Amino acid sequence: MNLPVEVIDAVRDGRCLVFVGSRFTAEAREEAGLTICDGRALAKALGWSRPRLLPGRNPVPITPSVQSAAATQIETLGQAGLASMLMGLVGADGLQPTDAHRFVIEHFKTIFTTTFDTLIEQAAEDAGRALSVVGRGEDIPEASEDTSVLVRLRGSFGDGIVATAEAHERSAWTDEQRRNVRKLLRANVVLFVGYRPDEEEFEVLFEELRQAYRAELPRCHLAVAQGRIDDYQWQRWVWRGLLLFTADPTECMEALKKELSTC
Repeated sequence: MNLPVEVIDAVRDGRCLVFVGSRFTAEAREEAGLTICDGRALAKALGWSRPRLLPGRNPVPITPSVQSAAATQIETLGQAGLASMLMGLVGADGLQPTDAHRFVIEHFKTIFTTTFDTLIEQAAEDAGRALSVVGRGEDIPEASEDTSVLVRLRGSFGDGIVATAEAHERSAWTDEQRRNVRKLLRANVVLFVGYRPDEEEFEVLFEELRQAYRAELPRCHLAVAQGRIDDYQWQRWVWRGLLLFTADPTECMEALKKELSTC
């Protein structure tokens, strides 16, 4: 794996904005010997099924939707029932942060995440690092030398999860908050880690950031989690200007650590 030089320099200089995806949680579950569930498998476990193809239409790649499946489950189980179901499928209760979590806390001051667990908070506590946790739709404070900032874009199991499109829209950023996010995006190199471009988690995140930026995002790198990806799904993000390389979270962070240690 060849890390982009722009990412290495940005991390070294403290001007890299990191987005932590659910593959961080999957690695923690895997280390503990638990089953892992990617975004596509999660949608299906929640009851998502492929829409029927209309007569005369050619099949096209469809991204399984966790949001729509979660909305259906809420109708039956309620919010607490959905949270319990998700905890069993992708939760990290009682697990330990991975080396990737620890690296993020050590090297990034402003962290965005779409995970539901609190392993990042646990890593900060273990490291003795002060961490200001911001919920979805809340103002984002400026990080400092003494305090990092964690922005939870989908809530957490301990403080309410944001799993449906309705809940996502209900807690959207205000215009002023979008302006602040736009400033962060302009001032930093963006690194997405723990995502796949063929999963809804990344699609929803990228679209929300694009709306805040009011254009296609600049200087964005995606460390694509391992696994087969349809060529169409890969190329459509390349066409949008996203710079992709393949690396799971721990692999990516270990490579960054090695590069930083040689400087």
